[in-house]
Amino acid sequence: MGSKKPSAVSGLAALIILCVASLALFTIYVREGDSGPLHTIQLGASEVLRPVRGLLNLATWPFSAASERIEGVVDTSEKKKELEEKALEYEEGAAEAARLRQENERLRSLLQGEQPSFEYGPLARVIQPVGGQLTDRVVINVGTNDGVGPEQPVVVGNNALVGRTTSRVTPNTAEVLLITDQSFAAGVRIVPPEGSEDESGETTSAGGGPSEEESHGEGLLRTSWEGYLGVDYVDLDAGAVQGDFVVTSGRAGNRELIFPPGLLVGTVESAISQDIEQYMKIVVAPTVQADDLQEVRVIVGW
Repeated sequence: MGSKKPSAVSGLAALIILCVASLALFTIYVREGDSGPLHTIQLGASEVLRPVRGLLNLATWPFSAASERIEGVVDTSEKKKELEEKALEYEEGAAEAARLRQENERLRSLLQGEQPSFEYGPLARVIQPVGGQLTDRVVINVGTNDGVGPEQPVVVGNNALVGRTTSRVTPNTAEVLLITDQSFAAGVRIVPPEGSEDESGETTSAGGGPSEEESHGEGLLRTSWEGYLGVDYVDLDAGAVQGDFVVTSGRAGNRELIFPPGLLVGTVESAISQDIEQYMKIVVAPTVQADDLQEVRVIVGW
């Protein structure tokens, strides 16, 4: 026990001596010039250790280079990911802008197609299809609260007929029987497009719409059991040809004015005259396909 105390005292004394010596050397180093003995010793030690530092740098260079490459790869990957995210955002924005532009154009065409002599219900949206294999019907989100009643024409765009309302009209909804339904019928006229030549060789006025002056026959529009939309009871000498317009005549048998005259239904896809038949066989391509229906207007008065 007694031998440890002198050892501790000697150790403390040595520490004090080292501290005093270090302080003295530091003071001398600070006060002496660049050519002093301590500066000379430091410079010599630096020269002696320079090869050792070179070897250490050479040994650690591959690790430093690899670290820099890894950092570069990580940085490039992050930039690429950031660019991809921005590109995706731009694509989504462009798609949304295109969708809105198409919707605005569609709504504008619906509103611009109004005729002053017609009274329209509010713009209606198709909310669901109904019916079975031989029926084509949809439900729209307007009803008696909007002035809509049974057996009123339903149109899109520039008054293109797509169907009529049925007796199933509620305060807020209405069922629409489409022109492609087996039970739909309407009196129609077949007229040449404006800008075409009539039978006398004279050219009708240009404008792209159906002519009100000439007629290539009249008949009854309905969908056959074979599934095609056509016009029945058109005389063989009526002169109907492919490309003619089919418009409502305002008559359907004994039911007068179930539709106002002049509503566009479609165009003649084929017109065949055979002597063995009593009437022409006419197939009509509807202006609007049922699958394309989104917004419609109901003509509530004319």
